[in-house]
Amino acid sequence: MSGNKKDIAVIGMGRFGYSIVEQLIELKRQVLAIDIDESKLIRPSRMTNTAILDGSDIDGLRALGIDKFNTIIVAASENIEIVASLIELGVKHIIAKAKSSSHERVLKQIGVDVIVKPEVEAGIRTALIATNSNFIKYSELLQEVGDGYAIGSTIVNDIHWIGKPLSELKLYKLKVSIVSIKSGSKVQIPQGDTRLKSGDLVTLIGKVPDLTRTFAEFNDEGTTRMLKISKIQQAKIEANKRRKK
Repeated sequence: MSGNKKDIAVIGMGRFGYSIVEQLIELKRQVLAIDIDESKLIRPSRMTNTAILDGSDIDGLRALGIDKFNTIIVAASENIEIVASLIELGVKHIIAKAKSSSHERVLKQIGVDVIVKPEVEAGIRTALIATNSNFIKYSELLQEVGDGYAIGSTIVNDIHWIGKPLSELKLYKLKVSIVSIKSGSKVQIPQGDTRLKSGDLVTLIGKVPDLTRTFAEFNDEGTTRMLKISKIQQAKIEANKRRKK
């Protein structure tokens, strides 16, 4: 398997690495599972491509085209040499597992983009971070609640979600539920006539893939720019009206 801009490789198929692969597959991503121990690749091989390889083997990584992958998740505990090899090969986006605070400091110093701690960050959360930039920004607000569900918070920026009653937004089609809405310092439990405002912090619960899609819907930068432009245009119209009076 040679990587492309949407592919993700996971190095290390312990429990943590395998849980990440499972969630990435559920999120409809192309995944390459890598481990030096062939026995650990038996389960992953039933659902995705695998490679038996020492993750620090630069020649082997190069042969896999590892630098072409969008994201590399290093789920192995002993990973300093693996990360160093990836950086040497020019890998742009690395997510690595840290087993202690000192380990985390070393990973930061050598240039790891995102660092996760298994005691805090579980496999579902790491998969979300890998597949959606919004979860990197809001990852501290994301928490797994079991059975494939997660709860998370995001800022509403998309013009299509602003100013309309929740009853009209048909969130059931996205298969998520809004738990609470924070506007400034005020927190409210949503009702059918509640209207979202730009900048509201919305907390949602849902299955991982559904929650990922909804986060993307709420944070469309293109429509956010359109909203800002429309506000400027409206201000100009109002100013012209006042001058005419």
